Amino acid sequence: MKQQKCRVHLLIILVVALITTMCSSSEKQKKVNELSQKLQALVDSMIDVETEDPIHNAVLLVECPKIKWKGAAGMADGKKEAMTADHKIKIASIGKTFTATVVLQLIEEGYLNLDDTIDKFLDNPIVKLDSLHIYEGIAYGRQITIKQLLSHTSGIADYMEDPRFIPDVIEHPQTSWSPSKILGKYYEYQTNEKTLFPPGEDFNYSDVNYVLLAMIIEHVTGATLQSQLKTRIFDRLGMKNSYLEYYEKPRGNKPLSHAYLSTIDLVTDINTSMDWGGGGIVSTCEELNTFFRALVDGKLFKKESTLRQMLAAADEGRGGIDYDYGLGIMKRSLHSLTFYGHGGAYDCDVFYCPEKNISVCMSLNQMNTHGKRDKFLLQAIKLIL
Repeated sequence: MKQQKCRVHLLIILVVALITTMCSSSEKQKKVNELSQKLQALVDSMIDVETEDPIHNAVLLVECPKIKWKGAAGMADGKKEAMTADHKIKIASIGKTFTATVVLQLIEEGYLNLDDTIDKFLDNPIVKLDSLHIYEGIAYGRQITIKQLLSHTSGIADYMEDPRFIPDVIEHPQTSWSPSKILGKYYEYQTNEKTLFPPGEDFNYSDVNYVLLAMIIEHVTGATLQSQLKTRIFDRLGMKNSYLEYYEKPRGNKPLSHAYLSTIDLVTDINTSMDWGGGGIVSTCEELNTFFRALVDGKLFKKESTLRQMLAAADEGRGGIDYDYGLGIMKRSLHSLTFYGHGGAYDCDVFYCPEKNISVCMSLNQMNTHGKRDKFLLQAIKLIL
């Protein structure tokens, strides 16, 4: 009789525990569903096709301990094709972190050193080292180091900022760019004489730095930038939809969403191969999330010290208005948390906070969103905190 009572008591305990677990699980799922709805509403709110700078489509991925969610809104082509969370996107300057990662891997392998001056690799008629960087009448091109290119502290000005460049691209929309043509524009605009400071003395974000780094990658490896990205990063991480646009055939089975400069379709109307080593990659939010988590968690380098150098450079306090810049990576304080990642000109961002295991990837696929981009990023993070 006593044993029977014990069994009944144990059974009651198990039933109560099961009911409690089911209720807890049900409550947890309810909260996840509510959060998913709020995230989708946020993405939906980004779409605005009635303005002079329409946002035709938007995509968002968030990952944290309590949820991994991705969603999209709008039309991928601005017309009839519904945008999905798995559409490929043009990532613009987010690609700089990929270029920087390859450079740092080459440093680990002994091809380069951070303090190497670029005259060891780029002393040729295309780069024109003795004219590359003229500041107050003095030529500094041969003194620029790999580290200064990575950290945008070379002092080189950006041809992308010249008011003639974008109109020039629009006027010749199907021009196929090469490093030679890119640097040709740099000299045509006399950007080499508009440098801001001697190498190492300050910060100035310039795509030229990453054109030069991509050229160095190709010089020391004897292989194309696209092949190095594929072998060292894309294949390694299973990024099957990622590739260097215009320089190789598209990969993967996901469709490509359209990006815009005001009403100009940058997929159908403009050849954007001028982005190259500074931002010419196509990828997906899922694969970008995979890359930045792997990178910041130390999975793409052989030495822990390499990642420390990459991130620690941001602690020197040099950068833009909202970020500090490391070696090809941005550090931002968002809701009082430290995030590492990068942003791109198509109003796209990927940021990862290793301390809280939170990552966010988003894109509005429009170069002119008038401040909506940062609000989108901040609101998404706030919802998952």
